[in-house]
Amino acid sequence: MAKTKKTHGEVVGKIMTCEAREHVGYLYEWNTGERQHAWFSEPVTDFVFEELEASNAKRLEKV
Repeated sequence: MAKTKKTHGEVVGKIMTCEAREHVGYLYEWNTGERQHAWFSEPVTDFVFEELEASNAKRLEKV
């Protein structure tokens, strides 16, 4: 079975700190179904995901 390459991804959520609800990154879902964290700076350990509305989705192309 051929393995699908990551070619594009879309933002499916915001990564927010639990207490302060500070926006610290995005959660991407690739065309392969794999999800990946994209942090603005250093990763945090105490976080939650906040879903994005469809109109706010951002697409990422892998080169």
